[in-house]
Amino acid sequence: MLKDKLLYLARILSLIVLLGIIGLLIISFVKRGSQLQTQPQLARTKRGLSGRVVAITEGYQYVSSENGREKFRLLAARDTSYDDGHHQLEKLELIAFDSDGSESARVRADFGLYQQSEGIITFTGNVIISSADGLEVKTESLSYNQHTRVANTEVAINFRRAEMSGSSVGAVLYTRERNLALLKDVHLLITASHLRGNVTPLEIHAQRADLAQLDGVARFTGEVHLTHGLRSARADLVSGVFHPQTHKLLRIEMRGNAVLHSNERGKASEIKSQDMDFHFDEEQRLKLVVATSAARARSLEKDALREITAEKLEARFTPAAQGSELASILGQGRTLVKLPPVEGASSKVGQSERVLEADAVVLHFRPDGKYLQRAEATGQAVLTVRPPAGPQAEIKRLRAPHLTAQFYETNNAVRSFLADGGVVVEFEPLPAASHRPKRVLSGKKLVAIFEQASQEIVEMTLEGEAKFTDGERTATAARAVYTAATGVIALRGKPLVWDAVARTSATELDANIETGETVARGRVQTTYYSRETTGGAAPFKKNQAPIFIAAESAVVRHREGAARYQGNARAWQDDNFVRAETIELDKNERLMQAFGSVESALYEVEREVAKGRKEVVPIFATADQLSYTEARRVVRYEGNVKLRQGADRLEAAQAEAFLSEEHKLERLLAQRNVVLQQPSRRATGDQVEYQVVSDTVILTGNLARVETQQRERFVTTSGARLTLHLRDAKIEADDEGGIRRVRTTHRIQP
Repeated sequence: MLKDKLLYLARILSLIVLLGIIGLLIISFVKRGSQLQTQPQLARTKRGLSGRVVAITEGYQYVSSENGREKFRLLAARDTSYDDGHHQLEKLELIAFDSDGSESARVRADFGLYQQSEGIITFTGNVIISSADGLEVKTESLSYNQHTRVANTEVAINFRRAEMSGSSVGAVLYTRERNLALLKDVHLLITASHLRGNVTPLEIHAQRADLAQLDGVARFTGEVHLTHGLRSARADLVSGVFHPQTHKLLRIEMRGNAVLHSNERGKASEIKSQDMDFHFDEEQRLKLVVATSAARARSLEKDALREITAEKLEARFTPAAQGSELASILGQGRTLVKLPPVEGASSKVGQSERVLEADAVVLHFRPDGKYLQRAEATGQAVLTVRPPAGPQAEIKRLRAPHLTAQFYETNNAVRSFLADGGVVVEFEPLPAASHRPKRVLSGKKLVAIFEQASQEIVEMTLEGEAKFTDGERTATAARAVYTAATGVIALRGKPLVWDAVARTSATELDANIETGETVARGRVQTTYYSRETTGGAAPFKKNQAPIFIAAESAVVRHREGAARYQGNARAWQDDNFVRAETIELDKNERLMQAFGSVESALYEVEREVAKGRKEVVPIFATADQLSYTEARRVVRYEGNVKLRQGADRLEAAQAEAFLSEEHKLERLLAQRNVVLQQPSRRATGDQVEYQVVSDTVILTGNLARVETQQRERFVTTSGARLTLHLRDAKIEADDEGGIRRVRTTHRIQP
């Protein structure tokens, strides 16, 4: 970019060459001056020049030749020589010739003063120096020291050559070293009319300029400003380094508070740093810009906003029809790349800001040099996506050792991100959504897809040891896919999810980060760490023993502490179990429900199985549905209830089992169409109540009926209330107040 601005600094070296010729002419003039003395030099009587005239020559002319070739010609309207050896010339003109006889340079002045003793010659009054190649220098005074071979002036000078012109106050020419110093208020104006039809002038302002031809360096110091149309640069010091022979520009160095600014259409940009270097190729095209120490580069185009800060920035360029185009930028040291939202983005909710940070970042640009094509970040890389504020808005922060981004064709919009080497993705709610917990995704490798308009992440895929954390909930799998539209993380490959309550595994797990739900499918198995972690919702005995639930699918609502298991669902603890098509567990409500083909084995009752011998006999139950509430410690069965204990059977429309604090069965109440079946007894009624302590069954109804087989006869007892003592097979009958009669019938077996 600076090539067009500073390429023509090489032209200034022509001034050095010209003034070097002037120095040679002055030396020859000095030699000739010694021949003009007609009398021996007189001793000085006082300091300063003598006023005693020795000779006056009108229309003076001197020609110096070598081997028949004219080297220079000196003309003066008048030459006055003095007794101290100094000469004064008026209206003088000095002409130098090349080896081919052509004129190479010319010096004109109103006056000339040669001080032989000091070896100094001075031109004053309308001094004009011109060369055959068009360079012209104007000043009011110019002195040359024969001994030091230094020419200088303390007054203003102006110079021009073709498309270059300039001025300064004071100048010093070191002819031996071929160095030129412009001492104060340096101003250069260069018009590059011969390059690509560009007639926009380059203007340079500086406090001082030092030009060294042999070293190939042009150095400007003191608040240096360069302006080229809509482009400008400034620094404390600017140096142009040229090839000493070819004068081709090799590089430009800007030192101290360097700034490069462009308002070109479609390429508005700015770069700042403490120091800045520009390197050029053989065709004088810009190939590399290096900015060091607190470097900052930014695009000012509204549809291509970007800002890059680093300790060091390297911008590489490729040749183009109009000079060079930006190809890549390398940031070294801790580098920050900021991509602000594009104004007028088509997203309804606005566009997210993207910030990429790493130890090193390489940005690759599309051929136009305006839009990004790819970005690579290495070393503690972090990508932060910050959306506009909203009730559900959250910052997404991707961390990895290495990140690679691909961009859409316009607007520097990110298309996708690839991160590897161990990836962490953080979902951090904005203050407006601070009620939501921070969530974290991690894995070995990540691919993220961005929506072009909003620049929000729409999908993320993590491979290898994927892990998701949402408050107390944690999930792991071999692979995880996050879809923003649904808020679901699909976990595949031996997925497992757990929290402070339970642990669930399945063939597939879908964790919803919005609702806090987990959907499990295929060989679902949940382990509740204890009955206490269910909130007492499970009707099992042991508080500290784990509870297991298996099913074909499940929905776990972690925030509410609730879960639904479907498809051959089974919950168990030791030998106790509940089996059904659907089992629901609610920790907060302290409730368990089961629906569809319910089976259970929840109670163990000590029964006398033979005279003098007791055993603990479990009770099995089936029903259409089951519910348990810890508050009442009641298990309720409904619909086609069937209970079995040993050889005893009980059927009813519904039944309730009442448990003690130790979750042991205290009593059982069955209602509606009750049928009790024992090996030698059958009882029916509206309600049956079984009391464990007394091992009795109370049968009520209109009328309750018990039919007992006694050897070869059947005895039928009916009444409003019948009490069966199971231990001794005794039946008590009463009418609950004497309103109804009790009837006993003995039926003889034929």
